[in-house]
Amino acid sequence: MITGLLRIFAVLCSAFVCGKLISKLKLPAILGWLITGIVLGPYLAEVVTLEITNTLWYRIFIKFFECFAGVLIGREIIFKKIASSGRQIIGITFVQSIGTFLFVTAAFSAVFFITDIPIFLAFIFGGIALATAPAPALSIVNEYHTLPSSLL
Repeated sequence: MITGLLRIFAVLCSAFVCGKLISKLKLPAILGWLITGIVLGPYLAEVVTLEITNTLWYRIFIKFFECFAGVLIGREIIFKKIASSGRQIIGITFVQSIGTFLFVTAAFSAVFFITDIPIFLAFIFGGIALATAPAPALSIVNEYHTLPSSLL
């Protein structure tokens, strides 16, 4: 139990340090946190095992934090200001969605073509890329205060 807590603490400290180092490069700190999460994720640090992920309490815990993140994101939304910028928001969202889908699908198609993997899987990965969480984008907006002036 104590070793597990020490591992979690070590991963969090590593993420904090990596975030500070990344921000020295004039990049968002969340990029460092994401890199740390990818490199030292729960399986590499042996914080989360397959048995834990299959338990009911873990699934409830994850759903609770998903709801918590949704509430935090929802707090930032000001509907009157969004309504006045509706066309811009819809246009940006559409371009980002289509751009993300096309870029990820093209990248995976090239790799899958070279490695002789069925190309239709690239479209699945392109669709998965559309479902990424908005938390990194919100973190960047908060860190750099980059909210469009029309929404202020």
